Amino acid sequence: MYNTDCFFFTGYKPCQFKRPCPNCPHYKPVGKRIVIVSLDAMGAVLRSTCLLEPILRKHPDAHITWITLPGCRALLTHNPHIHRLLVVEAATLASLTYLQFDILYAVDKSIEAGALAEQIQAKEKWGFGLAPTGVIRCFTPEATYGYQLGLDDQLKFYQNQQAETQILTEAMGLKWERDPYILTLLPEEKLEVGKRRSEMAAALPATPTGFLGYNTGCSLLFSYKRFTVERACAMIASWRERFPTYAVLLLGGREDTERQRLMKAAFAHDPYVIDTPTEQGLRSGILWMATSDVVFSGCSLGMHIAIGLQKQVVAWFGVSCIQEIDLYERGVKIQSPVPCSPCWKKTCSNEPKCYDVVPLQEITTAIETCLHASA
Repeated sequence: MYNTDCFFFTGYKPCQFKRPCPNCPHYKPVGKRIVIVSLDAMGAVLRSTCLLEPILRKHPDAHITWITLPGCRALLTHNPHIHRLLVVEAATLASLTYLQFDILYAVDKSIEAGALAEQIQAKEKWGFGLAPTGVIRCFTPEATYGYQLGLDDQLKFYQNQQAETQILTEAMGLKWERDPYILTLLPEEKLEVGKRRSEMAAALPATPTGFLGYNTGCSLLFSYKRFTVERACAMIASWRERFPTYAVLLLGGREDTERQRLMKAAFAHDPYVIDTPTEQGLRSGILWMATSDVVFSGCSLGMHIAIGLQKQVVAWFGVSCIQEIDLYERGVKIQSPVPCSPCWKKTCSNEPKCYDVVPLQEITTAIETCLHASA
C-alpha cells in the first residue's frame, strides 16, 4: 500500500502531494542514503555545503541527511539538497545512532564529531573518526592530506596552496570541480531583502547608489580577526570620503552589539552609516548581509555567509591562511603584511598586530574594484 522507499514518505503524515502511494506520479525511490556530519565551527559548516553537488553528481538519487549543532540550523535550512536536517541535542541522540545509512561523510576533526561518526551506522565511512584512545583518525587514505594539514604548520601555513573546499572534497573521495557554497534564500526572504533596502534608502536624505557592508565581528576565540573600533572607524571614514553616495551598513551578531554602538556613535551625525540590528537571530542577519552590494570582512562566519550569498567580498587575513579561502572570482583577498602571519593564535604579544597594518588604502581600492564588478 505504501512506497516506503520514496523520498517523500515519512510514515507519520501525508507527504507534500497528499495522495495515495499506488500509481503516484511523484514516486521517487531513494538510491543511496547518505549522512553528512558537520557540527561546527559555523563558517566551516557553511563551507562544507560545497560537498552537496559533488555528492549528487556521484549519487544522483541520494537522500541526504545533515547532522549539525542547533546554532548552525539557520545556515542549512531551506537548502534544496538537504532532505533531512538533524541537530545534535538530547531528543535526537537516540535516532542519530539508530538510523542506517549507505555512506557517511564526516567533516570535522574533533572528539565530539569523531565519536558521533564512529557510532553512526553506515556501510561506508569517509573523512574523520575517533580512535577509542581519543585520537582523531582517518576513515580512508583520501583524508590523509587534510589530516596532515592539522599536524604540520609548515605544510598548512606555507606549502599548501589548495583551497579548503578542494581539500575537503577530495578527503571525502569526491571529485572537486570548484563547487560553490549553497546558502538558499526563500522567495519571501528575497522580498524581505528588497524591502529592507528600500526602507533604508527612503530614510536617508538622498537615495544612495548602493550599500557597503562591514562585517563587524568574528569568532570570540580569535579576536584578532577583527579591527579595533578606532581602526574600523578610520576605514569607514575613508569609505565615506571615497564613496559619498553609498551608505555603510554595520553588520554583526549579538556579541557585536556594543562594538557597533561605539562605531555608530563615531558617526552619530552621518545617517549614511547605519547600525543594523544585531539581536534578531542568524537568519535575519543573513538577510541584512544580503542587502549589501559589497561586503568587507575578516576571515569569519560573516565572510563565509557573504561567499554563500555570492556577494562581492573584500576579505583580509592575518591569523588564518589566505590560500585556503576561495572567493570564486567575486572579490579581493588582502594579506596583512606582518611576518608572523598566519599563526592561528588566540593571544598575541607581537607589535604591531596584524589588524593594525592592513593598508586602509588597499581596502578602499579593493572596494572600488568590487563595486565595478558588481555594477
